[in-house]
Amino acid sequence: MFATVRATLVVWIAAALLLVGVGALVGVFIAQRPGAESAMLALRSDRAAQALIRSEFDAQLQSVQSRLQESESDVLMERAVRVELEKSLARAQTELGQLKDSLAFYEQLLPPGPKGEIALRAVDLELEDGAIAYRILLMRSGKSGERFAGNLQFTATGLEHGAPATFILQPLQSSVGESASSSADTRLAEDRSDRAMQTLRLEFEQFQRSQGLLALPEGFKPESVTVQVLEEGIILVSRRVDL
Repeated sequence: MFATVRATLVVWIAAALLLVGVGALVGVFIAQRPGAESAMLALRSDRAAQALIRSEFDAQLQSVQSRLQESESDVLMERAVRVELEKSLARAQTELGQLKDSLAFYEQLLPPGPKGEIALRAVDLELEDGAIAYRILLMRSGKSGERFAGNLQFTATGLEHGAPATFILQPLQSSVGESASSSADTRLAEDRSDRAMQTLRLEFEQFQRSQGLLALPEGFKPESVTVQVLEEGIILVSRRVDL
């Protein structure tokens, strides 16, 4: 683009110089011939025309120079944008390398065993007022491109009013203090139960943390809780924790 603009500029300059030279030669030739007065008038008219042409040429020259400056500014801007994109790409590549290093580190922490085996790596249960707080870390051995989908189940054994009892515990927010007295109350109770059960659902590739509160039946004193991981109703792994 720069070469085209410069070539156009050179052509216009050469044309202007040629026009001025021809006009001068014509003026000298006419001044030496008879009827010099009329010839001078014609020469003046020709010079006026040349001045007009030169004025137009100057205007076009300024326009070409302006376009040239704009083109140079565009090129400088494009270079600046390219430099910034190169810096962004370098930062992204650096972050990608760091993420790959972190992934390799965490892959070393995965438990050994058959590919896709589920393990309860950490289970923490604490008694609170009328509830049990739980924190669990689940991990899956090996590299697997498929996501695991299942759910947690908590089975508590203990004493209810002095007699041995066993209960499957539900999340605290699913418990309803009063019996439903209408269809609207029934739907509300079901919605609460569904939202609560969402906390017990599992879906992950390599690891997942789960935590929450489990409601205890009134008058029940738990002595131990068995944590189970189920897939379509089948128990994959379980661990008993004494309280």
